Amino acid sequence: MTGGTEGGVAGEIEAIGQMTTAGLAASTFGGPRSRGVVHRPVAEPRDACDLAHGACANCATVLTGAFCAACGQSAHVHRSIGHIVEEFLHGIWHFDSKAWRTLPRLVFAPGRLTRDYVYGKRAGYIAPLGLFLFSIFLMFFVFGMIGGPDIDGALTAANADGGAVAEAKADLAAARSEVAAAATQVAGATPGAAADKAKLAKLDTKLKTMQAKLARVEKVNDDAAHPATTSPAAKPMRWQDSVAAAARSDKLTVDTGSPSIDARIREALQNPDFALYRIEQKAYKLSFLLIPMSLPVLWLLFAFRRGVHTYDHVVFALYSLSFMSLLLIVIAVLGKLDPSSGAHNIEKATIVSNGIGSLLIFAAPVHMFAQLKGAYRLGTGGALWRTFVLATACVMILGIFAVLIVVVGLAD
Repeated sequence: MTGGTEGGVAGEIEAIGQMTTAGLAASTFGGPRSRGVVHRPVAEPRDACDLAHGACANCATVLTGAFCAACGQSAHVHRSIGHIVEEFLHGIWHFDSKAWRTLPRLVFAPGRLTRDYVYGKRAGYIAPLGLFLFSIFLMFFVFGMIGGPDIDGALTAANADGGAVAEAKADLAAARSEVAAAATQVAGATPGAAADKAKLAKLDTKLKTMQAKLARVEKVNDDAAHPATTSPAAKPMRWQDSVAAAARSDKLTVDTGSPSIDARIREALQNPDFALYRIEQKAYKLSFLLIPMSLPVLWLLFAFRRGVHTYDHVVFALYSLSFMSLLLIVIAVLGKLDPSSGAHNIEKATIVSNGIGSLLIFAAPVHMFAQLKGAYRLGTGGALWRTFVLATACVMILGIFAVLIVVVGLAD
């Protein structure tokens, strides 16, 4: 396969993603009652108010009231700045009024939200496709503004307190104890006999070794407790720097089966920060793939259950993915609210890091369980085993999706 062909395949995948996302957005936010209407040309009226007593300006249907019976457009077509402001405020209030009903149920009663929408109670809720597109857009917008979940910072804070600092303190106490014991033995030794001289020399060597160890441990302890005072040369290398160095020195092994793709990936990894940006863009454009990837699993979970249709699974998947996107936004924001503005607050940073990890680990399956139980009217046992299977499948699907966007993002 040639390089141009491979690049074309990646470009085609991206183009398909862009067209699909645009189509989904258009179908979601375009007026539902205007679909399938044949637009016929009409004469331009001399006055906007003439439209209330004639044909609809949008589809030429004869008007019988304030709104067109075919497409729903208002009979009065205003052309004033004030009307633009009115439409803007109406759009904000209309979305906001639905959001106040949809978002609380998405978080606290996802099963009821899903079942209500599937069985026809839809006017008061944001459509699942619209909410999915909005939450995905908002997630990547927030990640672009604040940099996404601070995984490096969370690990550094956790390691600084739970690992490096605690270990350094323990080593410091042990080293001081050994130095004190060695000093006592040296002071108690008498340089008389040859055996005493050998013992004294041995103890003296031990004392110097312990003192050197004490100095090293004190430095490590001081650096871990006061990271701001650590010299730049002493700070650990970022993983991005390690990857870039490995890619430039050809120490990084990439084997996709295509030499040209391998070369493009190694070239992209020489600038990991830009590579991450490209991967993020691919993830945004191809996020719609998570829907068809999850549908087979949901179908298999309810293959022998009567009255369950594929449409139900689509609504379930869209609302579930919307919640997961909002959850990642919350985690990213919490990760940026760093309480450790000073070295004395490292313990607080660790608590926040652990809390973020717990939120990610437990919130997703709990929400999945509640949505399954309510949406499909399951018992506790049926919802539990389906939650386990679905959560396991989701990890695998996310892994496949991650590999896909990384390969496409780096090879493009």
